[in-house]
Amino acid sequence: MPLSDQQITECTERYMREYDRYAKMAEVVYRKCLDIVQKKLTVRATVQRRAKNPQSFADKLKKPKFRDKYDSVDAVFSGISDLAGVRIATYLESDRQQVVDEIIKEFSGQDQGHPFVVVKDRPEPGKHYRATHCQVFLLEEDVVGVNKNLRETTCEIQVCSLLAHVFNEIEHDLQYKPLSGELSQAEREFIDQLGLLTKAGDLTIKRLLAETDDRLSLRTGEFDDVHDFVARMRKELGMDTNFSANAGQLYEELEALGLNSPDAIEQAVCIGGGSIKDISTEEFDALQHYAEGKDIELLETGSSDVLLAGILKSKVDLILNSHPMGRGKGRPSRLAQIAKLYKQMKEESQQTSSEGS
Repeated sequence: MPLSDQQITECTERYMREYDRYAKMAEVVYRKCLDIVQKKLTVRATVQRRAKNPQSFADKLKKPKFRDKYDSVDAVFSGISDLAGVRIATYLESDRQQVVDEIIKEFSGQDQGHPFVVVKDRPEPGKHYRATHCQVFLLEEDVVGVNKNLRETTCEIQVCSLLAHVFNEIEHDLQYKPLSGELSQAEREFIDQLGLLTKAGDLTIKRLLAETDDRLSLRTGEFDDVHDFVARMRKELGMDTNFSANAGQLYEELEALGLNSPDAIEQAVCIGGGSIKDISTEEFDALQHYAEGKDIELLETGSSDVLLAGILKSKVDLILNSHPMGRGKGRPSRLAQIAKLYKQMKEESQQTSSEGS
């Protein structure tokens, strides 16, 4: 039985009462997504969030398609998945999948299962919508304290490229929300042309950013931002594009230590001579071997963790002092956990050496 006007009114009133919770959920998910793109992956992207506008919610339920879909107020709130929403728009289409992969790691699905992920790309001719939709819940460790009321709340995360987002919005507003009548053949042809242009534009942006990285890698002096840091230090260590993984948090740590240029980093790493690449690689290999012996999975081969290991050789105590751990201190950051592991490795190595002498 379709929703009645009275039920739609009840739905709207309930949503108004619960609106703050959905807005809070969108904010929490937004901040976690910012960490994914800025600190974990260090990719260029914009992140936006919103709780669905109450009037839009009411208008949606009045449409025949949705009236017929639900038969009760509870069914509406169980079935509509985007009351809290976050959108991640990457500069590069090729970054979409790795963002989705991280979302799967950082969030859960219903009942702490896997997030529900659907690739919504339309491969048929004339269809150019491209996006991945992820239905997520917070991990158990994130629904504590002030977030306890978010335990059963879900959020939809849409991931697409910036240009795909432009097309998706225009197509949705014109083709699926026509203000007056059906689209003309000319309008449909222009929408198709726009879709093709956005796909070509994705390739142009990819080439543009590659040229930008090449230019940044030749700069000297202090880093301008994290992308400048990645471009130059990746070249310094002779590493591939995976160096950007975990680079955001490392860059913040280096700034706090005053290591804001390749020369400053070299002075910190190469105290007794040698190169940044050789010393960092040696320290990373030793730390990785130590972690494997303790069945600890923290490090990522080929990422900026290699440079972090080189920095830890002389700065581990400073880093640990700036990241106090223990009861009441909250969950330590990944970087702090690596620093603690490095410190343990060095202490055990020194103890073994003293016992053998």
